[in-house]
Amino acid sequence: MKRPQSKPATRNTSGLPSAPAPTRSGSQKTIPKLALKREKNRLVNIRKSEKQKGPFSRISPEAKRFTVASRNRKLFLGISLASIGSLLLLVLAAMFTPLLAVEKIEVGGINRLKEKSIINALTSQLGKPLPMVNPADIATALKVFPLIESFSIISLPPHTLKVQIAERQPIGVISVGSTNYLYDPAGVRIGIASGAEQYPTIQITGEPEKSPQFKAAIEVLMALPADLLSRVAEINAKSKDDVTLRLRGYSGQRIIWGDGSDSVLKSRVLDALIANQKKTDRVTFDVSSPNAPVVRYGNF
Repeated sequence: MKRPQSKPATRNTSGLPSAPAPTRSGSQKTIPKLALKREKNRLVNIRKSEKQKGPFSRISPEAKRFTVASRNRKLFLGISLASIGSLLLLVLAAMFTPLLAVEKIEVGGINRLKEKSIINALTSQLGKPLPMVNPADIATALKVFPLIESFSIISLPPHTLKVQIAERQPIGVISVGSTNYLYDPAGVRIGIASGAEQYPTIQITGEPEKSPQFKAAIEVLMALPADLLSRVAEINAKSKDDVTLRLRGYSGQRIIWGDGSDSVLKSRVLDALIANQKKTDRVTFDVSSPNAPVVRYGNF
């Protein structure tokens, strides 16, 4: 009886150990073990690679850009804060040291006031650092000058303080006893009228600051066109709605103006009416209703 001949073993020419031929019973177990081993080796290699690349290897390019931008912002913020701190120190040093101390006071904008009087009133500001000059202190020192309507201060480093003054401007003349005084629109007495000023005489009774007549007259004068205001010689306000004017060179004429409304239109109507009259005519021009003016002749 002949034995079955076995197949000759094939020769391995690859140089690698050949895997044993799987048997029927162990083939299903060997393949999963090999796959697990390969996966394990792959994971180990990945971890080694990540350690070599460093902690930022897992960060996406977008995240890296954000991190760099954040670092730049922090650096810029640090530099800015340092610069601001240095500047603040310089300002504080200038405020509390004699580097910017006031040594000279200049005055501008005055006409009726005397510069020397104002400088003498502000001597308390000498020696103060310019940034420490308080406008409230200046205002307190200048209260003794009723002619001052407002002021502003200008620092001129290193040692000059300039005070720019706006004086009150007269608008009319009021007779008090036998003396004529100039008054501004607020009712503040400015000084004695010399007679050379071309300001209208305001006919009122009582103190200007408390007089409703003065207030009514001022409302009209402030609303008049400049060319007509310069021609007004006298204004009389019995009430807010009953204001009359007289013009220079027209002594025989009276103008019933009414209130302060429609002043431009009233002025145009008045010019047209006056053009047809002689300066010596005794005429009353009523322009209180400029759309229906009235001209009256004779005594009034």
